[in-house]
Amino acid sequence: MKKIVISLLAPLALAACWAQPVQPTAELQALQDRCSAGDMTACSDLAHQVKAQ
Repeated sequence: MKKIVISLLAPLALAACWAQPVQPTAELQALQDRCSAGDMTACSDLAHQVKAQ
């Protein structure tokens, strides 16, 4: 079950990384840069923070 959830959330996290190339804050931009470099944890964190806004 955990693998299914991860496989469903990974594309959403990646979409959040590439959907907004410039983030409004330095913190979000740092997460964006790490996500673009392949850091999946940063992609997940970015997706959660963007969704919360």
